[in-house]
Amino acid sequence: MGRARVARRRRWNRNPLDSQGENHCGGSGGAERNVIVPPKVNLGVFSLSWPIFLQLTFTYCMGLVDTWALGRISDAAAASVGSVNTVTTFVLMMFSFLGQGGSLVYARMLGQGKHRKVQECYSVALLLHILLGVVASAVLLIWAREMAQLLGLRGPLLSYGTTFLQVVGGSCALHSLVAMFGGVMAANGFTRAGMFAAVLTNIVNIVLIYLLVLLPAGPRWGVRGIALSTALATAAGLLFSAWLVFFRIRIRFRRPPSAERLREHGALLMAFALPTMLEPAFWQAAQITTTRIIAAVGPDELAARMYTLSITNMIGMFGSALSQGLQIAVGHLAGAGELDRIRRITRTTRLVGVGVALTLALLAGLSGGWIMDQFTDSPEVAESGRLLLWCGLLYLPGSSLIMTTASTLRAVGHVTYPAAVGILVLWGVFIPLAYALSLPLGLAIIGVMIAMAIDENLRALLLSIRWRHISAPQRAHRIVGKPKSAPVAGS
Repeated sequence: MGRARVARRRRWNRNPLDSQGENHCGGSGGAERNVIVPPKVNLGVFSLSWPIFLQLTFTYCMGLVDTWALGRISDAAAASVGSVNTVTTFVLMMFSFLGQGGSLVYARMLGQGKHRKVQECYSVALLLHILLGVVASAVLLIWAREMAQLLGLRGPLLSYGTTFLQVVGGSCALHSLVAMFGGVMAANGFTRAGMFAAVLTNIVNIVLIYLLVLLPAGPRWGVRGIALSTALATAAGLLFSAWLVFFRIRIRFRRPPSAERLREHGALLMAFALPTMLEPAFWQAAQITTTRIIAAVGPDELAARMYTLSITNMIGMFGSALSQGLQIAVGHLAGAGELDRIRRITRTTRLVGVGVALTLALLAGLSGGWIMDQFTDSPEVAESGRLLLWCGLLYLPGSSLIMTTASTLRAVGHVTYPAAVGILVLWGVFIPLAYALSLPLGLAIIGVMIAMAIDENLRALLLSIRWRHISAPQRAHRIVGKPKSAPVAGS
C-alpha cells in the first residue's frame, strides 16, 4: 500500500508539460537548473483543453443552479438577481481574464526555463489579485444599493438585488484569488486540477442551497441563502485550489529581491492582462447594445435570442477551452524557440476548432424544433429560435477561429492586436450594421445575424492574416525565444 501511495503521488506531481517528469517550478531546495526542459511532442493541446471545457461547463452550471433555485423562491427574486448579476458577472469576468493574462506570462517564462523569475511573478500576481479583489469587494459591498437602483430596481426587487450584490459582490476577492491560482495551475499544465476545483465548488453550492434555502426544516433564507451558498462555495473552491498549488502540486512562490524587480514583474503582468481584459469588457457592452436592438425588433425575437444563447454559448465553450489549451502550449513552445512546432500545432488546432464548431452548429440547426420545444410553447418564439440556430452556421466557425488565433497571438506576445481588432470591428462594423440592417432596412433579427456573421468572419480573417505575417520564417525571431539547444541566461 505504501508503494502504491507513493506512485500515485508521483503521477499527480509529474508536470504534463515535462517529458522527463521534472517540476517546472524548481522543487524544494537545490540549485536552479538554467536549462530548458524538453516538452512533450505536441504539448497535448487536447489533454490540456478537455479539463478546461469541463471546468467552464461546471462554472456555467453553477449559474443555472442558482437561477433554478431563485425561480423556486419567486419570479421577482429571479428577475432582480438577474439584473444585478450583470455587474457581478462583469467583475468576475475581468478577474478571470486577469488570471489568463498572468498565465500567458508564466507559460512563456517556463518555456524559457526562467524558473526563479516565474516564481517571483507568482508572488507579484498574488499581491495584485489581492489588492484588486479587495477594492472590488469593498466597492460592491458599500454601494450595492445604489448600483441596484441604477439598474432600475425598486421596492422588493431592490431589496433582493441589494442583498445578493452585497454578499456575492463582497466576495469578489475570493473569485480574484481563484482566478490567480487557476492561471498558475494552467500555465504549469495542471488544467485537471482547476477542473476538480470547479467540481468541488458546484457540489458545495448545491448542498448549501438545499440546506439553506430548499430544505423544509432548514432556515429557508431565500435570496440571502443563495448568495451565501455561492460565496461559501467559492471560498471552498479557493481553499482547495490553494491546497493544490502549495501542497499537492508544490508550486513555489518566491518574493522579488527588490522593489525594482517587483515593479518590473507588475508592469509585465499588466501589459499582458490589460489588453486581454479590455476586449471582453467592450464585447460585454456590445452584447448589451445588441440586446436593446433585438428588444426594439420585438419581444418574440428577444425571447428566442435569450433561449438560443444557452445553446450557442455551450458550443462556444469548446472553442474557448481549445484556445486556452493552445495558449498554454504555444506559450511554452514560444519560450523554447520552437517556431515550427508552433505552426503545426496552431494549424491543427484551428482546423479542429472550426470543424467541431461547424458540426455542432449543424446539429443544433437540425435539432432546432426539439430544442425550442423544451424552452417555449409559443410557435412564434419557436420559429424565431429555429432560425437563429441555423444562423449559427454563419458565425460559430468564425468565432472558433477567432478564439484559437487570438490565443496564439497572445501566447507569442502580441496581446494588443487581437484586442484592438476585437474592439474596432465590434463597434465600428457590427453595432452600426446590426442596427441599420435590423431596424431601418427592416430585416429584423436576421439583420442582426448577418451583421454578426460579417463581424465574426472579418475578425477571423484579420487575425489570421496577422498570424501568417508574424509567423513567416524571416520574422520568427520576433515571436520566439532562443532555440532549445542554446543556453539560457541565469534568471
